[in-house]
Amino acid sequence: MITFSRRYLLVTLLWLVTRGWVVVLYGFPAAAADTFSWWGAEWGVVGDVNYYRDSLEVLARDGTGSTLVEYPVPALLLLWVPYAAIGMLDLGGEAYIVAVLAMAALTDLLFMLLIVANRRSSHPRLGVSAAEFVWLAGVPALGATAYARFDLFPGIMVGLAVLYAVRRPAVAAAFAAFATGAKYWPILVIPALAARRASRVRVLVTVAVTGVALAGLSLVLGGWDRLWTPLNYQGERGLQIESVFATPAMYEWGHRGPASGYVIDYTEWKAYDISGPIVEAMLLAATVASVVAGALVIVWWVLAWLRLPGGERTEETIVWLVLATVTAFMVTNKVLSPQYMLWLLPAASAGLVLLHGRARRQLGIWSVVLLVATLMTHEIFPRMYGYMLTFDDIGSPWITEVLVWRNGLLVLLFLYAAWRTTRLLAALPERGRPATEGQERQTLATSP
Repeated sequence: MITFSRRYLLVTLLWLVTRGWVVVLYGFPAAAADTFSWWGAEWGVVGDVNYYRDSLEVLARDGTGSTLVEYPVPALLLLWVPYAAIGMLDLGGEAYIVAVLAMAALTDLLFMLLIVANRRSSHPRLGVSAAEFVWLAGVPALGATAYARFDLFPGIMVGLAVLYAVRRPAVAAAFAAFATGAKYWPILVIPALAARRASRVRVLVTVAVTGVALAGLSLVLGGWDRLWTPLNYQGERGLQIESVFATPAMYEWGHRGPASGYVIDYTEWKAYDISGPIVEAMLLAATVASVVAGALVIVWWVLAWLRLPGGERTEETIVWLVLATVTAFMVTNKVLSPQYMLWLLPAASAGLVLLHGRARRQLGIWSVVLLVATLMTHEIFPRMYGYMLTFDDIGSPWITEVLVWRNGLLVLLFLYAAWRTTRLLAALPERGRPATEGQERQTLATSP
């Protein structure tokens, strides 16, 4: 009999060590910051957490309709939970920051437990499976940002939707619906979850019921206009300095500074945007790319709904369809924040639980590249972010070159996920028609 300690001890120790490091990076109150400065505490990342707290402090005065309008109402309520808890305990100072940290760590731990609980091998090599390794490494690779940004919560819910997409489709649909209620981008994964005809009705009914309940809650608390404020907020933004389409302008600014003609400003959208010679052209290019990518995604969805069968190919197709759809949205968007890596890491980890053989190796390589891109993201923000804002002869060229490589890797991740998704969907026979001999050979060739 294998004891708990032999089977799970290494995963437990690695989670404690890596998350302990994230807590250190998360930062300390001013009195302790100097003590741990040699560890490189990233206290600056809690700016968003302070913004949440300051917004919630005036919630009673401003109302739900005017508070944290860039987030849907369910997200506001989730951020309010730790605020209400510290209020009941009559805590002040930095208590909200600690409460958000605790909530993030507990959510992270729950996801880790579910990844381990769904192991398909009782004896992974070295005691840690590929899925567990990606999640164990991914959070510290992003640094304190992982615990200081709200995106951890919808990202993990999307990961759980992928994890249970085939075995518990209604549960997966509920996770996806709640994730969409918290931040609208997870709506992109729902068509993939509903592609299987056997579970389509359950998925759509679950999404509809959950969505109506969340929308009703939003209407009651914030009114009709509050439903659309997150979309309006994103639509009116400029070209964020970390986005893929800002890369040429940022590279030029990073090597020539003010002489390049580009200017970086902090905007009313609480982000840094770039303006200058080719920015309008890049915004137009981003819009065109988004339309093209959207059309491609719709084609994938249609093919999946028409062709996706049951059996072992289903999970692989759904995993890649989700990853390709989300990366398409990321690389064509005019906004790309460091926390967006949390949109992909949980889904990739969940996919590694589901796949095996050659399919797992392919996703494993993709996930390693994702981890490298995440490390580069950490280098960009918060470690070297100052050199992205104020020109320096040494620091700015370096960090803008890191940005070029990071964004290049994200594009590469999208292209591979798009290719893999297209190949899987094209290899599937239409429902009601037998597979051709060539399709059978292709299926056998790509099977583990």
